[in-house]
Amino acid sequence: MMKRGLLSAVFTLAVSLTLLAASVYLLGTNDALMCRLMERHAPPEATGLPAAEYPGVVQMTTGYLRDETAHFQYTYAIGSAACRAFNEKEQRHMADVQGLFRLARRVLVYGSIALLSLLAIALKLGGRGLLRDIRNGLIVILALAGIIAIWAAADFDSLFILFHQIAFTNDLWWLDPRTDLLIRLMPTDFFVSYAALIGGAWTTAMGLAALMTHLLVKERNK
Repeated sequence: MMKRGLLSAVFTLAVSLTLLAASVYLLGTNDALMCRLMERHAPPEATGLPAAEYPGVVQMTTGYLRDETAHFQYTYAIGSAACRAFNEKEQRHMADVQGLFRLARRVLVYGSIALLSLLAIALKLGGRGLLRDIRNGLIVILALAGIIAIWAAADFDSLFILFHQIAFTNDLWWLDPRTDLLIRLMPTDFFVSYAALIGGAWTTAMGLAALMTHLLVKERNK
């Protein structure tokens, strides 16, 4: 019984974290999506960055998060002068963000490998009891995520601040829109949209996983 409970808990956690890592990494490094959200929530008149430079900034940012770009910096021309878009504080903060995306990529890769191994074990050992435990675990996690979603809808700022306090060990994420282009390009509404898309993708994937497990339980009951 303990073996079954441990296996179902590990499997459920692996599914949840791997799907979350996939949602964060794949959507967070999608050039077209980031550019669209940036143009919608941070128009040039609010940021001071020419519209023609947005695709370049986005390509540099997503490349940096994918570890394809060595430095978080974008240079563009204002007349005959070259202008660097981001200051040292913004660069140091994005180095921390890059670390989170590296972690998401590792979880995605190693979590996928672990899931395949756990799935093989579950199918070999699993009667309907194990499958039912996994299904119920997925439903519980979805319910907890629903509580977080309600919190985000009611007070996104407090949740956003708590996330940063947990994820970062410094206060570099406290950016000033008067001096820092990064926060003007990525205001609160930008992150609200991203959170909704990531949460929607993760919830859909988790729901499908729970549904598939439920169907397997019904099949084993026959």
